[in-house]
Amino acid sequence: MMDTAKKIILELKTAGFEAYVVGGAVRDLLLGRVPHDTDVATSALPEEVKRVFERTVDTGIAHGTVLVLLDGEGIEVTTFRTEGAYTDHRRPDEVAFVRTLEEDLKRRDFTINAMAMTETMDIIDPFGGRIDLEDKRIRAVGNSSERFSEDALRMLRAIRFSGQLDFALDDETFAAIKQEASLISSISIERVKAELDKMFLHEQAARSLGYLQEAKLNEHLPNGKMFDVDWTAYEATGNSLYGWAFMLHRGGFDVSALRLYKLSNDEKQQLANTLCAASLETWNAWTYYSIGTEALEMAAKLTDRQVAIPKKKSLLPIAHKQEVAINGKDLMEWTGKKQGPWLKDWISRIERAIVFGELPNDPATIKEWFQVEFSTQDE
Repeated sequence: MMDTAKKIILELKTAGFEAYVVGGAVRDLLLGRVPHDTDVATSALPEEVKRVFERTVDTGIAHGTVLVLLDGEGIEVTTFRTEGAYTDHRRPDEVAFVRTLEEDLKRRDFTINAMAMTETMDIIDPFGGRIDLEDKRIRAVGNSSERFSEDALRMLRAIRFSGQLDFALDDETFAAIKQEASLISSISIERVKAELDKMFLHEQAARSLGYLQEAKLNEHLPNGKMFDVDWTAYEATGNSLYGWAFMLHRGGFDVSALRLYKLSNDEKQQLANTLCAASLETWNAWTYYSIGTEALEMAAKLTDRQVAIPKKKSLLPIAHKQEVAINGKDLMEWTGKKQGPWLKDWISRIERAIVFGELPNDPATIKEWFQVEFSTQDE
């Protein structure tokens, strides 16, 4: 992707414009990491970028961003810009295109994200981002309070970067987070949750969550007191959902505590299953059958259980209800009864008997067992 970005820069320069790799890609390269995304900033206006390249997509034209398609890759190319006031602490009231790189860089959030790189790998660093990388420090560009007042989500981003990079927060930057903490309530819960999800993914997440607590930023989040658990034992798993599970389990909360975070139905079900499994003193065949692997793995980690979950599941007679050798039609045929709540109850009984190894999953055997059990139920 970096080679493609360099080609784009050279094409823009040939056309008479300035262009640079900017932001996180520069930071990651200086840290010796492979960038996940590579963005280019240019003095060319969006329509000028579109004239230079044959294949483009208007991904964010109002904010100066054009996706350039080249060599099978897509690189976002954005015009140098400055931003007006942030009345709602979320987005600029207006965006103005400018022709100088420094004007563009000074609107960015942190010094380590406010560097640019030429196609020959020369670094342009007007705000000391390289020194901050060497010192392992997260520092806002310019006045910290102004940066956070512009977009309050930057406070969570600063805290998230501390764990992602294992960096400390600059004193002035951290003081500004404490001072402006209440502004986080102006940010949509979708953006907040996305940032928290990223926070939970990193090995040093406990560092980030310690900052969150110390700054009292969590007190301005929905049901924020639930973040006040001891995070020192938290170990990231690569699954952000585990962070939510850890917090709920440690704090004694159920999934309803996350109601305002707009989790998907699948996420809520996974968490409910995880907490259910974690609450059980022992796990039996029904536990391994009725709860999915992901939820069981999270529950096992929460409770320090050492168990080979895939092996346990592989030993079960059936993996899911669809594998039961009979169905409701069979039960109605055998009894002459019409459909009703009784069907669900009996299928569940049969299912459990199969899972616990009390009943072979064979139609004839099930029929014989059922007819005996059904005929004696009222005796």
